[in-house]
Amino acid sequence: MELTEMEQDALKEFFNMGLGMAADSLSKMVKKEILLSLPQLAVVTHREAVALVDHTSGEKLVAVRQIFLGELCGTALLIFPGGKSLELVRTLLGDDVPLETLTELEQETLLDVGNVILNAFLSSFTQMMTVDFEFEAAEFLKADCEALLDLNSHRLSCSEDNEGDSKQAFFLMMDFKTAEDELRRNSLRGYVVLLFSKDAMAKLKQEIARIISGL
Repeated sequence: MELTEMEQDALKEFFNMGLGMAADSLSKMVKKEILLSLPQLAVVTHREAVALVDHTSGEKLVAVRQIFLGELCGTALLIFPGGKSLELVRTLLGDDVPLETLTELEQETLLDVGNVILNAFLSSFTQMMTVDFEFEAAEFLKADCEALLDLNSHRLSCSEDNEGDSKQAFFLMMDFKTAEDELRRNSLRGYVVLLFSKDAMAKLKQEIARIISGL
């Protein structure tokens, strides 16, 4: 299922709105300016999503997962490479935080960050669409890429078709940095992956077409 250029532009606008909300919330949370950008958006199969994220086979990744159910059901994942997750925590909490403290705070901090970013993305859906769905509580995961994106663990039960490549995903590549990092041209790359059943993907495409027709 492919999206037209106009449909992709509409989705990018939704997600950029979500990024703006997330960056504002994160900036207030850590009392420093946080910059988020969305350099890439693609609609890919499950296997393609694994290939895009899994640059180092077997490397542990950390993720925050939020499942949403209803007329539009699926799973949202915020994913960082395991080593990069500590860099993110250090970016948020400050360079003077001891490494041993970072390790203790890693899960709690990343869960807070994931909640903010994923809620902002999903809220950008709810504001523009007429479908009803609800969010489950976010959870912290640490595993390799195959395990994180294992379709059987995400309860994509809206569709009767269980073949792996019939499931599709929005793959969002995201840059994460502070204002200081911007001056140094440093950034931390993370991934937001939205997994949908085939039926949910069709419903989403219908909703995008409805929104575009009203513009």
